[in-house]
Amino acid sequence: MLYVIFLLFLFVILFIMPLKVNIYYEFTDESKYKIIITYLFGLIKKEIDSTKKEETKYKNRKIKFKINPKDYIYYMIHSGNVKKIHFKMNIGFKDPSLLGMSIGIIWAIVNGCFAYIFRNKNIDKIKEKSIQVNPIFDADVFEIFFLCIINVKLVYIIIAYIRILKERKEGGDSVARTSNRRLNENYNE
Repeated sequence: MLYVIFLLFLFVILFIMPLKVNIYYEFTDESKYKIIITYLFGLIKKEIDSTKKEETKYKNRKIKFKINPKDYIYYMIHSGNVKKIHFKMNIGFKDPSLLGMSIGIIWAIVNGCFAYIFRNKNIDKIKEKSIQVNPIFDADVFEIFFLCIINVKLVYIIIAYIRILKERKEGGDSVARTSNRRLNENYNE
């Protein structure tokens, strides 16, 4: 009985421990990203890097989902704890009037995106936050740097995965007919 209680306690502790996700995205000459997932305070670590090519076993396998991935990203952000956000965009044109208009439009888009993502989250609780759009005059430049660190408990990831599996649809369409129908479709004999 004592072993069962100990295993149950250990199982609950493992699900309550936070999972740390570091996301780094850079767009300079080419797009680069790096995602680092750590669990058990660094004992379990998975790194996904765009510069390293990993061969997958299921390259030709296509999984079709009926779900919208932005809903699950929104769920992960709001169930987790955002520790750090760093967004920096350098943009430049040789024409200053074009640069001024584009900076205004880009600020509106960036603020709209962050307002949509963090719509129910208190942004003041994030300790390290930096959002910058820098104009560069007399040069054609477009660079984006994005870093986001989110701590999420494993339970929320499992819940999101279960939701994905429940919404995943395999087989025929919703209006598909049964496979044992008669030759005459209207059942007239």
